[in-house]
Amino acid sequence: MPSNTELLPKPPEVLLFGAVRLQFVRISPGDEARGYAPFYNYRIETTDGKEAGHINFRVGDSRHIMIYAGHIGYEVLEPFRGKRFAYQACMAIAPLVRLLYEEVIITCDPDNFGSMRTIEKLGAAFLEEVAVGSEEAGYTRKPGRKRRYLWKR
Repeated sequence: MPSNTELLPKPPEVLLFGAVRLQFVRISPGDEARGYAPFYNYRIETTDGKEAGHINFRVGDSRHIMIYAGHIGYEVLEPFRGKRFAYQACMAIAPLVRLLYEEVIITCDPDNFGSMRTIEKLGAAFLEEVAVGSEEAGYTRKPGRKRRYLWKR
């Protein structure tokens, strides 16, 4: 029986948009027992090769993805924040996302105004704000909240 990563399409090694280059790192198999789906991991780089962060595209529709983590997660390193790198990374990974989904969930913390601006700039529609408890897979902080958005592109 093939592993869950063997069923996924082969990803492009490099994806580009604007001033961002995404460099493929790996496909993680996830951990089904913990509620983690397989995901594509890319390094976000500047066009001159400086590492600016990472972006993950999670494949699956578990409760963990749909409520807490979202299909797309990103982190931009401090020196590169405020330059629309997260937005450009999402736009760069969009062709890969569209191979598997017409629409995806993106989430953020209610106090993460940078991510909120990025998600809204993508044109994602706000769905709701939900409570996230400590029982949620991967949630290591005290119970909190997540804003959920639907991104169609």
